[in-house]
Formats: sequence, C-alpha cells, structure tokens
Amino acid sequence: MLNRHEYREKIVFSLYQHLLLHKSLYDCFANNFEEDEINDYVRLIRDDILINKDNYIAEISQYLKKWTFERLNLVEQAILLETVSELKQKLNDEAVVIDEAVILAKEYCDDESYKFINGVLDNICNRSA
Repeated sequence: MLNRHEYREKIVFSLYQHLLLHKSLYDCFANNFEEDEINDYVRLIRDDILINKDNYIAEISQYLKKWTFERLNLVEQAILLETVSELKQKLNDEAVVIDEAVILAKEYCDDESYKFINGVLDNICNRSA
C-alpha cells in the first residue's frame, strides 16, 4: 500500500503525462497506478481536476507575475494542479499539502521552482481564507 506522498507523486506523474501527451486523464491514471491503488483519494483528485482544470488554471494564473500557466514547465503545472485540487477539496491540512508540493518541486523541478510554487500556493490559500 502506498503512503500519501507516493499517491501524490503518482498523481503528479499522471497529470504530467496528460499535459505532455494530451491523453485522457483516465488513461494516464490507469498507466501510472495499479488497479488496486486507485482509491477514493485518487479518484477525488482525478475527477475534480477533470471538472475544474480550467478554473484551477485560471486561478493559478492570477498569481503568476509576468508569466502564464502555459509557460511553466509541465511538472510545475502538474504539481500546482494536484495541490490546488487537494486544497479546494480540503482533503488535508493546508500546511501539509503545500509542504508536499514543495517536496515534489524540490525532487522533480528546477532548483528554484519550489520557492515559486510555495509562493503561488500561499497566495491561493491566503485569498481563500
């Protein structure tokens, strides 16, 4: 059984594949998860992003100074989409969710990306409060 970090990591990989290859989100999740790994948490995020992806991109875009969502690298896009979905659904404590996003950014993005991702997510949380 996967821990929550491993689930987030696989969700980000699935979103990355979706953004890169323009494949269906369902297919990308099926490619990255074993059948028994797709639990309620995974389904909630996948289905939420299917419904709200454009809204989340618009919200994230509000906090990109002199930048657009499309100009972000695809891993950054995937991390932000996963995290905003989890924040909007209040699936975990905000601080934990943002910390996880920062960890993923440190693992998979450019050296300074985690600071940028942290700032965007902090702004989204502060605006929602």
